[in-house]
This record gives sequence, structure tokens and C-alpha cells, in this order.
Amino acid sequence: MTMNPKDLLMIDATIIGGLLILLTISSFSPTEFPNRSMFVTIAVIIVIIFSLACFKYLSNNDKTGIILSKIGFIAIILFMLFIGLVNIINIIDPEIWSDIPGASKIAMNNETRGT
Repeated sequence: MTMNPKDLLMIDATIIGGLLILLTISSFSPTEFPNRSMFVTIAVIIVIIFSLACFKYLSNNDKTGIILSKIGFIAIILFMLFIGLVNIINIIDPEIWSDIPGASKIAMNNETRGT
């Protein structure tokens, strides 16, 4: 199946919008993802990747745009797997993070740490 670059541009723009909405929602629920700053950093990097893909499509550099879109999709998949894994571990055994140096900064926020 061959996709038109304009279709890929619309897909990327939709993903960017979705990630920005996800960031907005996460700012209202601090316990949804343990470390909000890490969440925001990763999401912003993904938005930048898709934005670069959009610019490449607009400048008729479709091959690079497709590569950046693929990288963005892989990043989203890995990011969602990371979020899911951290949340599952927090449900099963939240104390596991205390055994791993530095991990509590990623997996817990001030509210879940019990300051």
C-alpha cells in the first residue's frame, strides 16, 4: 500500500494534537504518571520528531519524512510500553523502586513517595 505524503502529513498532525492533549490531561492528574517531568520530556521529543516529519513532507522531502514518521511511531510504542510497565509495577509492588538506585526518581512522584 502506497500512501500519499499529504495523508502522512495529516496522520502526523493528528498524532501531534493527540500528544498535546495527552500532555494537557496529564497536567491535571499528577498521580496518573509518576514522574511528570520525564513524561513531558519524552512526549515533547516525540512531538518534535513528528513535527520534523511534517516539515519534510511540506518541503517535498518525502523519504526523510517517512523515516521520521516511522521513528516517531516506534518512539510512541516504546513510550506507551514504558508507561504501562511502570504503572503495572507500581500497582503490584511500589516498594521495588527503593531497591534500585535512582529508579524512584523516575517511577514515583512526591505524592507517591510519601514525603
